[in-house]
Amino acid sequence: MNEISVSELRAHLAEVLNEANYTGARTFITRAGKRIAAVVPADEADMLEEAEDAYLNQLADQAEKAQGDKPRKTLAEVLADYAEDFGEELA
Repeated sequence: MNEISVSELRAHLAEVLNEANYTGARTFITRAGKRIAAVVPADEADMLEEAEDAYLNQLADQAEKAQGDKPRKTLAEVLADYAEDFGEELA
């Protein structure tokens, strides 16, 4: 995997983007020797977002099952309870 510093990236941004687009290369951006970001092909970023969405949906489904038949509150009810508990007005 490639690594490039922020300052180098400024000088070589087009090359890094072309590598990601045409060869599928992933490039980690570093600052003071530590990875702070990455340039990845768009299709990989899309797959990551889809996987994240699927995982969050799975967690929501599990939470809903765990809730069972217990009473539920709407967001408005939760906000009203919060306002009452903390003496704040709702907008």
